[in-house]
Amino acid sequence: MPHEQADEQKWKFLQSAPAIDAGKREIQELAAALAFVAKRSPWRDWVFAQMALALVRDCIVYRLDTDRVGREQIDGLTDPYERPDLPLVRGVEDCDGKARMFCALCLAGGIRAEMVPGWKGDRLAHVYAKAWLAGPNAGPRWWFAETILRRARLGEESPKVPREIETGKWLF
Repeated sequence: MPHEQADEQKWKFLQSAPAIDAGKREIQELAAALAFVAKRSPWRDWVFAQMALALVRDCIVYRLDTDRVGREQIDGLTDPYERPDLPLVRGVEDCDGKARMFCALCLAGGIRAEMVPGWKGDRLAHVYAKAWLAGPNAGPRWWFAETILRRARLGEESPKVPREIETGKWLF
């Protein structure tokens, strides 16, 4: 299968996967834990999304599938679907797995969220997420969630995130 067809198939799958994951017990339990804390804030959804981003960005190490298993791995597409919290259980994941989990957590928490593609020509080079939220100082809008850059804050897209201090680069 040509790369562009494989990438289109991958993207089509990734667009729908978070909604399926959001209905699974493991994601529902994690979302309930985040909601337990977030409900104490006047900006419940904002706090929920901040914690979901911190969980997938900071508690799951970013590693390319090719470095980890020698090939592209997408649970439910290229590999059997085991469980939606596998990135957290495994402790490492690539961009699409981390963004997928962020979106699933938000959806399970009642927050509209979507995957965002990063195309380079006809290649799907990167995946991140976005969530529809009102912030403490802003009305409702889409807030980007870059899940692989440690210094990324909710609302920042990759090019606007400061480079990593240790390397002077972005992580990808």
